[in-house]
Amino acid sequence: MAHCQSTWGFGGFLDSIWIWASVGAAFFQALRYAGLKVLNQRLSAPVTTYVRIVFTLPFLIVYLIAILWWTGESLPPLNRSLLIYSSIAALAQFTGTVLVVRMFALGNFAVATLIIKADVIMTALIGTAFFSEAITPIGWVAIIVTMLGVVVVSSGRTSAPAGDTAVSGRRASSTAPVVLGLSAAMIYALSYLSLREGILAIDPAAGTLVRAAYAVLVMTAISAAMVGAYLLAREPRELARMFLFPRLCWFIGAASAIASITWFFATALTNASYVAAVAQVQIVFTLLLSFFYFGERIRALEIAGIAIIVSGLALFRMA
Repeated sequence: MAHCQSTWGFGGFLDSIWIWASVGAAFFQALRYAGLKVLNQRLSAPVTTYVRIVFTLPFLIVYLIAILWWTGESLPPLNRSLLIYSSIAALAQFTGTVLVVRMFALGNFAVATLIIKADVIMTALIGTAFFSEAITPIGWVAIIVTMLGVVVVSSGRTSAPAGDTAVSGRRASSTAPVVLGLSAAMIYALSYLSLREGILAIDPAAGTLVRAAYAVLVMTAISAAMVGAYLLAREPRELARMFLFPRLCWFIGAASAIASITWFFATALTNASYVAAVAQVQIVFTLLLSFFYFGERIRALEIAGIAIIVSGLALFRMA
């Protein structure tokens, strides 16, 4: 009985808080992608991506100040490892998001989001081979089950109606979305693993909340400086146009900030591959947004895939 209470009661909640943080990150990522899809109809892909960075920064600054005040801790010192890994993660995040935004212009919103979910397996494999990922056997099972759910959902989302040869032919002849999606997945995997290493490089005497808040701010600030300089040189007029859509830009910034805060917090607690796998629940939120906002129909096969994904999430409680 005591074990049951520790597993499913408040103690169990604390043990699995990274799962809830990952689910929260997935929800706000889905909102962010929906906002980016709308904004990309008005701005170029690089500037649309930059909105996610620059409008997120003020929220992250306020959040870090609040965390330092609440915990009473001091700001950890910067170190070379944190700067290097944050720079890699920042560049990878920007590049991956540009590819995803360009995918939005080539096809269905849900399909574009689903294709990049190969990042989970890539994160696990690359992280195990070259980074500090230590995945348990149950962890591998949970990752595989979750990815199976993604495949089932993807099958339901990309299957054309019977006899729709025009749609089938168009899909068969267009490999650009798949190439962009797999490229984005590889780049995102590198960013996840880099930010995990960056967090681990922070002084371990700092608390988890402070380390996560500090790491996400450092990475975002580096990204804002790097990408901002590039866009000022390449697209200055387009960059200025983003201020014509303040409500949408601040919405994307707020959603991105919450997604980043919860993602970094979860990553500070467990393997980057576990967080990326649990975040597959974003598909559920994506499909709901596709249905209610973009008017895209949800199919029975997609519902079955969602059930498999939820089963995979349950396995992570034992990983």
